[in-house]
Amino acid sequence: MTFIQVEFLYLFTAVMALYWAFSRIPERGRVLQNVLLVVVSFVFYGWVHPWFCALLLFSAVLDFNVGIAMGKTAPGSSRRRWLLLLSMAGNLGMLGYFKDANFFLDNVVALSEAIGLQANVPSLQVILPVGISFYTFQTMSYTIDIYRDELKPRTNVLDYLVFVSFFPQLVAGPVERASRLLPQVEVDRRFDGRTFASGVGLAMWGGFKKMVVADTIAPYVDTVFIHQSPSFGMVAAATLGFAIQILADFSGYTDIARGTARMLGFELMLNFKNPYLAKNPSDFWRRWHISFSSWIRDYLYIPLGGSRGGRWTTHRATFGAMVLSGLWHGASWTFVLWGAYHAALITAYRAVTRHIPQHIRKHPNASLVSVPLMFLFTCGGWLIFRETHIDRLVGYLQLSPFAATEEQNIATAVLLGMCAATGGILVGGLIVEKLVLKRVRDTVWEAPFRATSWTVMALGMFTFTRVTTNDFIYFAF
Repeated sequence: MTFIQVEFLYLFTAVMALYWAFSRIPERGRVLQNVLLVVVSFVFYGWVHPWFCALLLFSAVLDFNVGIAMGKTAPGSSRRRWLLLLSMAGNLGMLGYFKDANFFLDNVVALSEAIGLQANVPSLQVILPVGISFYTFQTMSYTIDIYRDELKPRTNVLDYLVFVSFFPQLVAGPVERASRLLPQVEVDRRFDGRTFASGVGLAMWGGFKKMVVADTIAPYVDTVFIHQSPSFGMVAAATLGFAIQILADFSGYTDIARGTARMLGFELMLNFKNPYLAKNPSDFWRRWHISFSSWIRDYLYIPLGGSRGGRWTTHRATFGAMVLSGLWHGASWTFVLWGAYHAALITAYRAVTRHIPQHIRKHPNASLVSVPLMFLFTCGGWLIFRETHIDRLVGYLQLSPFAATEEQNIATAVLLGMCAATGGILVGGLIVEKLVLKRVRDTVWEAPFRATSWTVMALGMFTFTRVTTNDFIYFAF
């Protein structure tokens, strides 16, 4: 089930009514709320493929028991290390099988044929369970934090299951830390009208971005990337379109997740912070998919050495973390290349800025150059991310900017027009957020503004409702 299915709207309305009714029951209200959340989460996750729930339950049960066992051992003991390895083996083994088994076998076959051997390896046809990358990372962070003695293991299995399976963020994040989400699960939650209204507005804005922006430009982008002989201009315009699509799609999902969670009394972490206003590669990852990039930083980059050692240690940690994060996105060499590309950007930025005087780097107008330049580099990365075939990617890089037919130029102009229209909506939303909302909040204009914006967004989503809907992009990861 997805957030933009009408079935979800019916389900969530019924759940919300029952959920807040439970909050009025003395002593047992929170327990009943948590039971409801677990049941609904498993229904939500197993709506199409019920067997997905078995994988979720396996990961949850494994790390719950590993956490309890770790709590009975001394920090730094060999038994605790073995328990951590058990958690890593179980989660990464399951993740690796479902995400990388087909990729591995395909490459074995290709390598065998390249050296003249005949490899009769049957295709496994493994189905990738939606959201497996997100909840395994979330449960692994739980055991790693216990191992580091930064978190106390929980003994209440119900509260723990809510943390693992919480349906708003289950299939595409944010990747929450136990230290942040579990305390919210373990306290009573009371209905607050202002918080609820804030959640409604945030969820509607997320749905609007997905249905009106992302799903509108997606067919134009897809057409170019399946075209047999696109021009340079078409590829450039499609890459810009994909940059708009993926931001609207993924941040749209996050806004719906945070909005629905807020309506249930939870506050999920901010996952996007205007990433296309980043001034440098490191700044981009502090703004894009923040929950995931901070996970990579804390559990991969720093353990690999981070910036604590010499320059080469930092380079090694950067490339190791980014290449693995690329592979996390999908079993494809283009994703590995995408991770390496961003690692190279970060490394090059560090090398170049050492030779730029501080007064130039800190100049008030430096962002007029750095922001557009970083956006250009980001779009280069999105081209690698979107194109799944390396040979086609190489072909794009060989296209001449000046060779195009009249039909190709028309196609480029149409796509650029769609980019302007859909991108303009995102820019307009940013202007409203930064300039309008702060001025109308707690004034007599707040209620009329809210009613008007909700009406506009509802009409937009109704108008752009499609018979068939596109899954959120990050459902594939």
